[in-house]
Amino acid sequence: PVPTCPRPHASALSQLRLTEEEERLLAQEGVTLPGTLPLTQVCGGHRGGHGGGRGGGHPSVPPQAEERILRKVRRKIRNKRSAQDSRRRKKEYLDGLESRAAACSAQNQELRKKVQELEKRN
Repeated sequence: PVPTCPRPHASALSQLRLTEEEERLLAQEGVTLPGTLPLTQVCGGHRGGHGGGRGGGHPSVPPQAEERILRKVRRKIRNKRSAQDSRRRKKEYLDGLESRAAACSAQNQELRKKVQELEKRN
């Protein structure tokens, strides 16, 4: 007798939705994921939803590694967005400093002129 893993009922499986960026990074990694969740099951490493819309997984990728790869791809995307936000905030900060420096320079010039005018009067 071969132990079998009870397959989840079709309604228990949910669709795996990937963004274009996630799909692009997974393609770069050379990995395709099944089209349904959960990606892995506790029971003997079998997955429900074989033959899903995403090709059923990469042959060299064990099922338990699929979730790890997906988390890695999503972490890369979060890190990329965080870095972009950080660069944007830095640019805004520097732009603000530059405008303040320009304003201070202009005010300094005006004050120097006033000092010269006052020195001429005395």
